[in-house]
Amino acid sequence: MLRIGELASYVGVTTRTVRFYHQQGLLDEPQRNTSGYRLYDGEAVLRLSRVVALASAGVPLARVHELLDASQESLDLALAEIDADLSNRIERLEKDRDRLRLLRAGDALVLPDVIVGLITHLRKAGIDPDVVDHYRDAWVLTYAVYRPRLDPWLESVGGTMLRDPGYLALMVRSFRAAELEPEDPQIQQLADDTVEWMVNAWDSDALEWSFERGLDDPAANSLLEAQWADRPAWVRVTELIVQGLQERGIEHPRP
Repeated sequence: MLRIGELASYVGVTTRTVRFYHQQGLLDEPQRNTSGYRLYDGEAVLRLSRVVALASAGVPLARVHELLDASQESLDLALAEIDADLSNRIERLEKDRDRLRLLRAGDALVLPDVIVGLITHLRKAGIDPDVVDHYRDAWVLTYAVYRPRLDPWLESVGGTMLRDPGYLALMVRSFRAAELEPEDPQIQQLADDTVEWMVNAWDSDALEWSFERGLDDPAANSLLEAQWADRPAWVRVTELIVQGLQERGIEHPRP
């Protein structure tokens, strides 16, 4: 006969674990000697070993009791169910892990990869971090209110544009010009170069597609206005780009 410490040692657990399994009804209370100590036999060693094996394999304690005395067929079926449940839990945990990675990535939290790539390019170009953060937040707001329209655009014309080296170079110039006065000659030059790039880089169908499906929800645009139009130089560049496109015969649906 074994005392509780000896039983625990044989199976590789602590006496506290043995007592816990007693409380859960997974291990029967044994007889006690005249001094009140529990005494265990070989059957207790076998049962405790099975309990520990099932629990260590991830079987919920609520199911351990039913499986201890189950037939091999029932045991196999139950273990298959538990394995499937563990697989689902692992998949959920992997998704949680991916979300944590996104949280650490910051810019990728709620934005698609192509926009994250643009923001990363601006950071690497040495643009003021506060300005880039503001630009990122503007995209977050835009993507939130216009996602159904932006997703297909980003999959085609927009995605191509935001990855184009010429466009990325123009974006860097735009950010460096953010603090210029609206009438600075560099603003006009930037607008002219942007129009030239658009006309040369895109075919007519792409230009038409990009502007005909404008962001035309008044309520959404009222939210976006303060976020995007906070730099007079950018407002002026936009006006000059629209004017330059119209001079090339490309009509913008909104001013």
